[in-house]
Amino acid sequence: MKEIELTDPKEIALIQRVYEVFLVEGMKRVTMDHMSKILNVSKKTLYKYVKNRKELVMKSTIFQVERDTAKIIEIQNKELNPIHEQHELTLFFMETLSKINPIVHYDLENYFPEAWKYLTDFFGGFCYRSICENLERGQKEGVYRKDFNPAVVGRLYSSKIDVIFDGELFPSTDFNFKDVYSEYVLYHLNAIVSEDGKKILTELDFK
Repeated sequence: MKEIELTDPKEIALIQRVYEVFLVEGMKRVTMDHMSKILNVSKKTLYKYVKNRKELVMKSTIFQVERDTAKIIEIQNKELNPIHEQHELTLFFMETLSKINPIVHYDLENYFPEAWKYLTDFFGGFCYRSICENLERGQKEGVYRKDFNPAVVGRLYSSKIDVIFDGELFPSTDFNFKDVYSEYVLYHLNAIVSEDGKKILTELDFK
């Protein structure tokens, strides 16, 4: 796949709106006609930036990845305690998860495999490295236990994020992504914090 870059401010503003529509509506059911009506823009405007819906989905996925990457770096640059860093990241991702339609995961994986791969590569690449950095720093600072391998735990954590969106395991009639993700992070942290880290963890609200 040829690398796609979002550099035009007008295009970025449009793709952000597209992304927000996809979060609520999913991708499969939203045609170019439907998208133009929802956004109140002409189809000509949409086709100025993309060739088809497939490319529109890809660009919205790229927007999400670039936005998430920038936010993760912003939080990392604060040089917070590793547990507080994880807390801020969790609150950021929960904000998005509270808005997302469960069908988005299904649509991406089944109808837009290139965009799905781009997203999973992000989780397995940048997110994995960020998690490992957090784990290693937590061990050095004494808030995480020292008797685990960050590379192994980092892979387990990043590879299982996809499970949160499993509609069969967590049907939307009984669960929402926000609550599942919160429990997932707490499950992860409670398994690795030291006694000192546990004191910090109990003071934070991950809900």
